[in-house]
Amino acid sequence: MNNLIKGCCLCLLLVLMDQAESAQSSSTRFNVSFSQLDSCESYSVPNTGYGYRRFYMLHELSNNNRKAGERLHLKFYVLTAMDAHILLSVTNHPRLNDRVYEIVIGAGGNTFSAIRNAMGLRRVATSQEPNLVSLYEPTPIEIVQTQNGELFVYIPGFKKEPLLQFIDEAPLTINYLSFSSFGSNTARWFYDCGFDGYESEIAPIEKEETKTEKLLNQLNIQAENASLPANLSSILFHFQTRSLAYEQTSSMLQTRMHMMMHWRDSRLGWKPADFDSLETFEHPELRIWKPQMNVLNGALQSIGQVLQSYELRVYANGSITLYAQNLQLASWCVDSARNWPSERVTCDIELGLIGQEGQQNVALIYDDQRKPIAPNEHVNTPSGWSFTQMSVVMVDNDSQRRYTPKGMMQKMTGDVAIEFTLQRNRNFYMTVFYIPLIACQMFVIMSFVLRSTRRSSLILIALLITAWGLMYMTRHASPHYVPPMMTAYKVIMMTTTYCYILHICIIWLELYPPRSKAPNWLVGLINCNVLRCILGLRFADSSDYCDIQENPWRHLAKILNNLSSILVIITFAIVDITSGF
Repeated sequence: MNNLIKGCCLCLLLVLMDQAESAQSSSTRFNVSFSQLDSCESYSVPNTGYGYRRFYMLHELSNNNRKAGERLHLKFYVLTAMDAHILLSVTNHPRLNDRVYEIVIGAGGNTFSAIRNAMGLRRVATSQEPNLVSLYEPTPIEIVQTQNGELFVYIPGFKKEPLLQFIDEAPLTINYLSFSSFGSNTARWFYDCGFDGYESEIAPIEKEETKTEKLLNQLNIQAENASLPANLSSILFHFQTRSLAYEQTSSMLQTRMHMMMHWRDSRLGWKPADFDSLETFEHPELRIWKPQMNVLNGALQSIGQVLQSYELRVYANGSITLYAQNLQLASWCVDSARNWPSERVTCDIELGLIGQEGQQNVALIYDDQRKPIAPNEHVNTPSGWSFTQMSVVMVDNDSQRRYTPKGMMQKMTGDVAIEFTLQRNRNFYMTVFYIPLIACQMFVIMSFVLRSTRRSSLILIALLITAWGLMYMTRHASPHYVPPMMTAYKVIMMTTTYCYILHICIIWLELYPPRSKAPNWLVGLINCNVLRCILGLRFADSSDYCDIQENPWRHLAKILNNLSSILVIITFAIVDITSGF
């Protein structure tokens, strides 16, 4: 009897212990036991840093237990200390700035969670709930995307309301999924769990990769999310200038060039024998570090990043070449000289690489020895300027600073300036404007030896030519100052006007003289032999003296005519000298 009682007690004790163990195994924080996770597929993320290395494709038919009005309904479980990353994307090769949905649970040392619409960038939703993930207790994560573009992230067992919520006005059609962690943290993800009815959510991509795809994936992984290569301090560049156009009125230099940049990333090497003897590789989905070059004195479309369209080639030894064809740059260039049309101006294009915060500047070094691009061949100048010389100088003043697109100040050490010296096509403008100017001077001087309508015709022709020249000059000369040539046209136009008024006065004195008697001092001045010698008139004899006494106004007209001709010739000589002719 005692043995029977002992046996019953032992059986009862075993049952109680089994119930206690089962209760203990199911009493985790979110009511998920490890025995339940045995029915799940799993994926372990090693401690290799931030990066999405394996992508899963969502089933199109039995799409992840979605309900009415839903585009997506996924559920996962994760074991990690912090920074549980989930990437939802349209393609299995998303680029750094592509629109995606990146969900991070336990970010910032397990202090907050967030939704981003780019990898590592542009946070659109945040929750400050701490301690949501753990290495010892699986955390359930449920993701729902509705037809209206709403994205919800739930933690079942934590609260009924969504942990994160984001409304996308242009919702993405999610085709691929990937998991990751951050830093040195490891993570283990569980998906397609049979115990909760989510056994057909996702499936890994099983198509056989080609050699090109294998190399692309290898390079993208080795590039570590397009991070800056270690020990990269400088980039070699060379260029070929194709055209230069200087707009003086807007103080802007328009440049078109071919540019090549060369650097080395030791992480990106491969053995050609393993990839069908590929020595070089280029692909539009290649995600490696590329320089962000800015024109520091850029204008219009050249403000900010200027390398928008280019060819990127990687070599088996890790060398990288970036080729930007027909790169169009606009920069400010103020012409401070006041000597139109003989200006000689030096315009520069200041180039600098924008680095990340906390990193030293990557220097640009001009490599003039590399072929086949040479800097001074076949430069087209569609404007009225000619290209004379080019030089590349370093901006090595540590006291100067520049702003990054994020508003951070950086030193300009390592930046370069490409300087172009331009000369206006002076001979063209001299021919167009100075020949009419000389013709007007000749017409005005010839008018002093003519009389009547022929004299007035020459003066009017000269007046019209100078007026036309002034109006035409306003289309070419700088409006910021009055050029010497314009001053010459103005003086000649004023002189021509004076000559026409003088012509009217001479006609009046000869044909319609005043009836009043001329003053004695005026008659004495007309008879002065010194004045008559200076003006090229013969000395007054007795007959001339009598004629002067009777008709002083006609002789006064001769004196005014000869005196004015001498003054006009002197004025024209001064104008020709001061205007640079």
